[in-house]
Amino acid sequence: MAFAPSKRRLARGKTPNLLVLNITSMLDMFTILILFLLKSYSAEGMIITIPADLFLPDSTTQTSPRPGLVVELSQNHIVVDGEVIPVDLAQIEASEEILIPELFSLLITKARQYEEIASINPAASFTGQMILEGDREVPFRLLKKILYTCGQAGFINQSLAVFQK
Repeated sequence: MAFAPSKRRLARGKTPNLLVLNITSMLDMFTILILFLLKSYSAEGMIITIPADLFLPDSTTQTSPRPGLVVELSQNHIVVDGEVIPVDLAQIEASEEILIPELFSLLITKARQYEEIASINPAASFTGQMILEGDREVPFRLLKKILYTCGQAGFINQSLAVFQK
């Protein structure tokens, strides 16, 4: 019969096998996680990037915007698909003219580009779809002029980008 000190010496030589992992349960967990993420992923709708100086109004709408030309209207400037239009918004708001010539000429150019693409590729038809990202503090008079100008340029399917409550 061995004494306690010699048992310890014998046990010291054996190293427990700690490096063996049972990865079956981990694979099950990752499979469930991937299936959940794939199920909850939504490929419909459109991803809209909102600039930092733009505060969209709140709404209870349930419809998502369709892809189209993006017009951003903030307190300081108008941006059409990334191009800043050099206009003075205070002067446009104060004027009696309802059509904004600088915006109109750029929108006509964009409409012609979309029509050329539609003539080459029938699957990409020009529908006149546009999305207006308007700041919640923009006066309605200015918003009305923007929408009118877009309509005159051929962008008649107009949507307003809002935050969904």
